[in-house]
Amino acid sequence: MFPLMGQDGIFMNRIAVLALGAAWLASLAGAVDAQMYPTRPIHIVVAEPGTQSDAMGRAIAPSLMRMLGQPVVIENQGGAGGTIAAQRVAQARADGYTLLIGGVNNVVLATLVRTKLSYAPATDLLPLGGIARVPYGIAITRTIPAANLTEFFTYARAHPGELSFGSSGTGSSSQLAIELLKARLGLDMLHVPYRGTTSALPDLIGGRIQLMASDLSLLLPQAKAGRIRLVAVTGAHRAEASPDTPTVAEQGVPGYAIEPWYGLFAPAGIPRDVEDTLSRALADALRSDDVRRQLLAQGYEPLLLSGEALRGFAVEETAKYSDLIDVAGLRNSQ
Repeated sequence: MFPLMGQDGIFMNRIAVLALGAAWLASLAGAVDAQMYPTRPIHIVVAEPGTQSDAMGRAIAPSLMRMLGQPVVIENQGGAGGTIAAQRVAQARADGYTLLIGGVNNVVLATLVRTKLSYAPATDLLPLGGIARVPYGIAITRTIPAANLTEFFTYARAHPGELSFGSSGTGSSSQLAIELLKARLGLDMLHVPYRGTTSALPDLIGGRIQLMASDLSLLLPQAKAGRIRLVAVTGAHRAEASPDTPTVAEQGVPGYAIEPWYGLFAPAGIPRDVEDTLSRALADALRSDDVRRQLLAQGYEPLLLSGEALRGFAVEETAKYSDLIDVAGLRNSQ
């Protein structure tokens, strides 16, 4: 085959050389950018202000900023039990600059209760590491004549269809915590979903809803102030933050245990060196006294898991909650 000759041939050869040069420069730039990561601000997407993921994001952001040498921006994206935030990150560019603080609601429960989910947590989100467990409590309004959970059950059975409970959203762990009680005990109560349990709390205090499950850091101050009654914790053991509060299992529901958790996730497909950088930075942040102190002060328990360990943990949690969803009758309910 003869080389192209004449003006047209020279022009086409120049085009080919320029194209090859551009491709080489692009690949070189990509390699340099990966080696220098991060080179611009990192955005961590969380739920609405005042929620668990928001608090965790603000606790770890300063440490990540110092370790990574770039600003770490917390972005609030509420709604739909955290699935809107998860969808946004799952569909973001896989370059390590858009991350998610996700957990049992949008990584596990969403796959079990939602028939139309625009992302697949197992394949679209990459676990980078655990952050914290969230001890949950159950509180009742003071307008109900019940001093403990057992007395509330008795009252609820005597008033079928008259009581309601709030949650952080349809398909959330705060809904499941009460739905499981309803199913196990044959209670008839109306579910009222909110955009986060912080939005539901005023209605619990005012008696417009009668029951709610949420994290202890939200319920304890109100209980100590006498505005609501904290009657149980939902974990398998009593919580360090409220050791005098009995578990649900201790009050006549054996085997009951629900305890939400959170971790840091990235869009699947980020470069391996970027993944390693973020995972190390998160682990170092959680080992720091300052971050641990902030998490513990809010009633959260640090969950120091690697990305791979968090992936396995999520698989185990999915199997566990799958059975609970069936008991509560919530599978594919949304």
